[in-house]
Amino acid sequence: MLSLINSRIRTKLYVAYAGAFLVIFLVSGVIIYSLVGSILRQAIEVELTETTEALRTMVRTSVDVSIKNYMRAVAEKSLDEARALYRQVKRGRLTEEEAKRRARHALLSMTIGKTGRVYCLNSQGIMVLHHKRSLLGVDMSGLPFVREQVRLKEGYLEYEWREPLEPDSRPKAVYMTYFEPWDWIITASSYREEFAQLVNVEDFRSRFLELRSGRSGYPFILDYDGLMLLHPYLVGRHFSEYGAEELGGVARRIVTERNGHFDYMWVNPGETKPRKKVVYFRDVPEMGWVVSSSSYYDEFQKPLEAIGYVLLVALAVAVLLMIPVSMGIGALITRPIEQLQRSFARAANGDFSVRMEQHSRDELGLMAGYFNSFMERLTAYSNDLESEIASRKETEKQLIAMDKAKSLFLASASHELRTPLTSIIGFLKLMEKNFSSRFMPVLGPLDPLGRHARQFEKNLAIVRIESDRLGRLVNDLLDLSKIEAGRMEWLDRPLRLGEAVNRAAEAISAYAAEKPNVDFSVLPVREDGEFLADADRIHQVIINLLSNAFKNTDAGSVTLSARRLESGAEFSVSDTGRGIPKSDQLKIFDIFYQGQDENRRSSGVLGTGLGLAICRQIVSHYGGELVVDSVVGKGSTFRFTIPDSGAAGG
Repeated sequence: MLSLINSRIRTKLYVAYAGAFLVIFLVSGVIIYSLVGSILRQAIEVELTETTEALRTMVRTSVDVSIKNYMRAVAEKSLDEARALYRQVKRGRLTEEEAKRRARHALLSMTIGKTGRVYCLNSQGIMVLHHKRSLLGVDMSGLPFVREQVRLKEGYLEYEWREPLEPDSRPKAVYMTYFEPWDWIITASSYREEFAQLVNVEDFRSRFLELRSGRSGYPFILDYDGLMLLHPYLVGRHFSEYGAEELGGVARRIVTERNGHFDYMWVNPGETKPRKKVVYFRDVPEMGWVVSSSSYYDEFQKPLEAIGYVLLVALAVAVLLMIPVSMGIGALITRPIEQLQRSFARAANGDFSVRMEQHSRDELGLMAGYFNSFMERLTAYSNDLESEIASRKETEKQLIAMDKAKSLFLASASHELRTPLTSIIGFLKLMEKNFSSRFMPVLGPLDPLGRHARQFEKNLAIVRIESDRLGRLVNDLLDLSKIEAGRMEWLDRPLRLGEAVNRAAEAISAYAAEKPNVDFSVLPVREDGEFLADADRIHQVIINLLSNAFKNTDAGSVTLSARRLESGAEFSVSDTGRGIPKSDQLKIFDIFYQGQDENRRSSGVLGTGLGLAICRQIVSHYGGELVVDSVVGKGSTFRFTIPDSGAAGG
């Protein structure tokens, strides 16, 4: 299957055509073969049935003629006897009564077969002569066949009759003559079955054997005892004398079933192998015969074999013709596809000027047109893209230069600002300390300068706070520029979890004291351990997260915790403050981004928007991750991990 999938389209077309044709041809061939076989079988069945019925009709006709002639002879002989006696009455030699008595004696003495007799009726249907005295003078006109006899008076008639002690009726035949002077309907009557000995098979042998089925079929007649009465070569033999049990079994089954058909194997004289035959048979009850007609299956198998040979030859010719046809069709399809492949290969190598020729208006021609249209658009896109790339490269160079200039400016500016700002903050703290310790105690409570001095003290504190904020901003800018420029110094050493947590707790304690409504707690470290990191940078991250927690929590709790992981250390800062909206949880780590105050209240501490960005940069340096989990109105939890592998950034 894989080899066929990977083969050429011509091969696939040939296999597909051949497979489809073979399936259709085989299915059609099987159907045609079956239909022809069924038609031939029906034809031979019809032929055998008609032949058997014709043979049966021939036999019955011969029987009818024999019976009719015999019965007519008896009836006419009886009529002649009555006429002869009546002529003697006319001549005066006999009285009419004596003539009737002699006629009765003569007619009653006649027998036909075993039970056949002669009886007489008059025109009213009254029995005037019968061998049973009990019926003399009885009106028989109530019987249908008697009424028919009275109506016809002369001729042949058959009817069904059942004797008083017999279970079934049997066919009976009568022949009538009419002696008008005495009004006698002289009737010769007998059961048809008693006339078997009257029929001579030889009378119709030649005509019987002429009714053949096919070239090798022939008819035959068996009597109920199994004796072959008429057959091409088994006449006069009983089925027990055939010399083979299976052959005798065929005759036995025919005699037993008497009506029907079946298949069997038969060996003709001079043959060594049995051949399959079919036989149809019908009985002639009045003769005790079974008329049969048989034929060999060869008669209708040969046409089937010829049809099979024709179908096989047609299949072979069709398969041979499909090779050039499928190859030609495949070439019509594959040539444009191969051209398309070559064109795509040239386009893949950068030659966008390649175009295909349209040789037709079919699907392949349309495909060539689409390819040319695609290449034209691709050429235009390529030109636009090259221009865009050149423009972007130039812009990128400018941005890189500007970024370097920005980083250099920030580093220089923050460094230059840091020295004077440190002096300013130091002098402000000294002024605030001296003013509070030396100047303010001198002023009394009623001194008019006291109010101005206290206002000056507040203003001095505001200046000092803003200077501290400016100092933090300068430090953050300096750290950020160092990290981006790759000049940050990392003093990594083994650091214990408990040491980092305790240091941060001590540093934030003063800030926590300013918020009495916020409960600050540090969870004990259960499994203390060491990890490799810069203690100041880890401290910077923790303090920044704690500051933000206190800044955004007016009442509630702030919790600091740490735990040892299999792959490093994890720190967590949780608060019950105002929380961070879902839309801001990714933005808060961007530079200069500050979350909105959802409750429209100020925290009292203004941030720079750089703290969380620097924290994420520090954590990322160690290969860790800083994440937040927050719900508005319920608080936030910041977690960061430091892997055991040490400083990822070196």
